[in-house]
Amino acid sequence: MRKRSAPRRHSANKKKPVTLDGAPIQLSIEGLSHEGRGIARHNGKTLFVAGALPGEEVEARITKTHRRFDEAQCINVIQASEDRAEPICEHYGVCGGCDLQHLTHARQIEEKQRIVLDQLERLGKIQPEATESPLHSPASKYRRSARLGVNQLQRDNSVVVGFRRRASNKLTRIDHCPVLNDTLNQTIQLLQNALDQAGQVRDITHAEISMGDQEGALTLRIKKRPSDALLDAISLAANQLDLRLYLDDGQNTLAYTDAADLHYRLPDQDIKLSFEPGDFLQVNAGVNEQMISRALEWLQPTPDDRILDLFSGIGNFTLPLALNAGEVVGVEGSDTMVQRAAANAEANGLANCAFYRANLSNDLRHHRWFNQGFNKIVLDPPRTGALEAIKQLEHYQADQILYVSCNPSALARDAAELVAMGYRFSRFCVMDMFPQTSHVESLALFEKPEK
Repeated sequence: MRKRSAPRRHSANKKKPVTLDGAPIQLSIEGLSHEGRGIARHNGKTLFVAGALPGEEVEARITKTHRRFDEAQCINVIQASEDRAEPICEHYGVCGGCDLQHLTHARQIEEKQRIVLDQLERLGKIQPEATESPLHSPASKYRRSARLGVNQLQRDNSVVVGFRRRASNKLTRIDHCPVLNDTLNQTIQLLQNALDQAGQVRDITHAEISMGDQEGALTLRIKKRPSDALLDAISLAANQLDLRLYLDDGQNTLAYTDAADLHYRLPDQDIKLSFEPGDFLQVNAGVNEQMISRALEWLQPTPDDRILDLFSGIGNFTLPLALNAGEVVGVEGSDTMVQRAAANAEANGLANCAFYRANLSNDLRHHRWFNQGFNKIVLDPPRTGALEAIKQLEHYQADQILYVSCNPSALARDAAELVAMGYRFSRFCVMDMFPQTSHVESLALFEKPEK
């Protein structure tokens, strides 16, 4: 039985952050944090400065004080970095979606790579043997999915469709977002227009847009069903953009009229992957395709390989690996995803795939699939990482383990565990899946030393 951890003690005297609006101070910016804020020193404390870049002299105003660090907002750039860029969005600085538009895209990628390597060294005490070229896409129009808030203001009944403001629960009305593809931007406009004309729309809380290669889905998250007149108007407008309308009441997601044919292709592998509204898919199609190709390049699957794909989703890695591997087993925590992946394998004529459901944070030894032998493993975990699963993989003595990371600190922790198990940290690259933001993903390959 797993022991329960002792309850945390909370000091009654623990100080809360103090919000300030003081006089401007002049700062020299020494670096960039993993959140995309400039790093400076002031009165012996570290200061995180939103809107400032390394090498700059700025005026800033302290906005919050903490025991170990303070936060500030840049209000004037005295000496600008040569990497400073003009933001591409009129909402930048207010909308909470992007935090690096004031930095050139090339330097964004450099900083993301530096930040991940720094976390690996500082937290994991490890470094890769080889760092390969980053995977990246254009810095605009790259997103094929988005989640928008919907709010009807009480003061005048006007409707706001948009994204959350920075450090706030309030929404900023967005008519156009430069990181969304054209269809998503057109969908925002049609939804805003339809809701503006509808009157009462307080039963709609969110709208999610997911685009496949040909058709897309517009899913409304609702507290109770809106009027058919409103839904008909939205559905009619959405159909013009090859979008099908869905309703999500928190229990079920149902098509309002005809269901969409949602799918995307991996052109280099000639694989078609179908998905449904609410399924996880990588929002950046271009970087996803590059990621799959690099994974195949590193793993070099052959008919002699038995590969285990943990956190397999709809089969984004499983199916490409199965093209050349002897057998691939995908494991995922959701029954729905397991069924979707199995259907995708069948639709692509891949009979050497098997899919199972398991909670990958729990003991896996009682599962039938776990007791099979695997010589290569893929891990694509959520932000919390895959430490519990990794601890149970040692008995396979797999030749290669590919780790797909969306959280540098979790990668550092898990990579250190793999190195402690005897693996070489042989290859690494960052993936700029989310240009204009501080989010960074990466690929890491671990290999058993040759005997």
